[in-house]
Amino acid sequence: MLLLACLSLSFGSPARGADLHRYWPRVPRPKTLLTVPFVGSHEEGMTFETAAGLAALAAIEGDNRVLLYEDVPSTGYQKWTRMMTDVVKPRVEGPMDPWQAVARLRDRGIVKGYILFRYDTHDRPFHSLGEIDESANVATSLAGVLGGIAVSEGLEAKAQELGLPLLLDARDKTEQWCFDTYAERFTTRAVMTADPKSRVARSMGVAMRAFVVSRPGPLYEAALARCEPDSPVIGWGCGDEHANTMPSTEWGLFQTATNWCHNLPALATEEVGDESIPRKRATLPERCDRALGSLKWETGVHYAAFLMSDGDNVQWLMGNFAGGSEGHWYYESPARGQFPFGWTFPYMDLAQVCPYTLTDLFDRATPNDDFALYSGGYYYPDHFGAKRTGVGGSGEPPHNASLRLHARRMGQYMRLGGLRVLAFNFDDWDSPEALAAYDVFAEEIPELDGILTVQYYPYSGGEGRILWATDGKRTIPVVSCALTIWANTGRPRDATPAAIAKQLNDAPVGGPTWTNDHFTYVMAHAWSRFRDTHDDPSLTAEEANVDQDRDAPDTARGLLPVEWCVDRLGSNVRVVTPHELLLLARLHLRTKETLTEYLGSLRPRANRSSQARALLAQAERRLADVRDGDESGRECFELLQEANRMTSPGGGPR
Repeated sequence: MLLLACLSLSFGSPARGADLHRYWPRVPRPKTLLTVPFVGSHEEGMTFETAAGLAALAAIEGDNRVLLYEDVPSTGYQKWTRMMTDVVKPRVEGPMDPWQAVARLRDRGIVKGYILFRYDTHDRPFHSLGEIDESANVATSLAGVLGGIAVSEGLEAKAQELGLPLLLDARDKTEQWCFDTYAERFTTRAVMTADPKSRVARSMGVAMRAFVVSRPGPLYEAALARCEPDSPVIGWGCGDEHANTMPSTEWGLFQTATNWCHNLPALATEEVGDESIPRKRATLPERCDRALGSLKWETGVHYAAFLMSDGDNVQWLMGNFAGGSEGHWYYESPARGQFPFGWTFPYMDLAQVCPYTLTDLFDRATPNDDFALYSGGYYYPDHFGAKRTGVGGSGEPPHNASLRLHARRMGQYMRLGGLRVLAFNFDDWDSPEALAAYDVFAEEIPELDGILTVQYYPYSGGEGRILWATDGKRTIPVVSCALTIWANTGRPRDATPAAIAKQLNDAPVGGPTWTNDHFTYVMAHAWSRFRDTHDDPSLTAEEANVDQDRDAPDTARGLLPVEWCVDRLGSNVRVVTPHELLLLARLHLRTKETLTEYLGSLRPRANRSSQARALLAQAERRLADVRDGDESGRECFELLQEANRMTSPGGGPR
């Protein structure tokens, strides 16, 4: 019980200047950083990861100020390393052999011995089901409980050379035995899922004393059930994506996709909003911000916005998204900044486990880059907390109570980051539970300008329809994905860049009337590969005979295929950012409410200008005749924009 109290105090401390809930522990800054070369062996990596986790746990619970750090050969991680050391300023020692680092921790009393396991050598791909040896997960679960590093049979002699005693032989122990024997000693603030073949990210599981389970099933459900609602699932388990994500959702937890993350404890020493990472560094740059004042009232156009998928994937954002071997397809693409585009990203997790990635994204953002918080984790809002009982306050159903807690905490991070767009993956996007969820987010995040949804299968299940969420006073659009740039699925709304361009060119244009059909949100599937066919009129040539499992010299994925699509668009299609699409949908489809709100926001500023007050008076008179979905609001809108320009600092739009 003392352990849990310590963990709660460590996790729950609010950020300076912002009321932030910490899902991940803030690890105290190290005075010394022991560096080791990249550990390419998963077997030896288990030892390194559990040692790094024990060092972090000793820092969280005591006065240890020595952490372990692995030199990962990735341009992204090399950048995070430089940024971290510039901020933390530790004494860096090494590179040294991982066992030398273990010896240093042994000498400090942090490593008390070793837990023996059998490395899983079964012939199955990573994160796939099949025959599984669970002993590596048992050793990881118990590392933080017993104070021992995980050591495989083949490396036991090295542990013995260091004089480490055997604390437990886990070779014939199962995850079920581990849970039955030690459940009360694991944190209730997280669960870790991991393939016993993979060593990555285990350091954070050890630092949190998380129970580690390999796959869906009754044990996974039991581990989830004992956790507090709105807790993270570290790593990624074996088996089907939906089979892993639905149980965690129903118990009110969220997946983080951290299974290939490195050095999590050492990168998680800072609090966004503190002096080391000022609030401004973690806030959406003004050049990327969108507001009604920056929009134009146009006619004869169809509005389209593009959004990249998979931004809830923390390991991708930290690894190959903004650097590494694949960054040139995504944030380092030569196409970035050439047209309006939206990036989904895990702002909440990055702010805690790697704020350097977050600040780098914002530092390098162009005016055409837009950002949407992707769910605050991977879960289905329409099922979140559905299996919980006893967490509803004031008679509220447990489902909504768990979701409301998560939404409230998400709102804290969105306010810190200046974010006003959410993107979500729903199991059934227009179910009664989904409709209730939209209202929860509208109520708990009053700054929210809209929600972009995909359905788990298929992404475009909503076919572009627009629903409306409300907090009781204000309505915001919920826009479903209409089309996806996704290769070789056979689904009618998944298509090549050329085919998507044709559908957008043939789409109806808005004005003098406006309907849902005049706004299209396109999701770009992050992993689909296409071939650039230039002016080939074929709608399928870009995906024909393209190997989806590996890059080829004449193929591309990520942002470049979106650029090929945009280059094929006619003058009747106006590409806007996702945030602008939501603002425009609200302006044209909920015109009177939107202009009334806009007018109210300008009144306090207009007190300084008689001309501005006169413009607002004219706009208010015209507001009485404004109707939704036609051109009747145009003059009122333009009067308000002029008043806005007159009263904004520097005369710019707001």
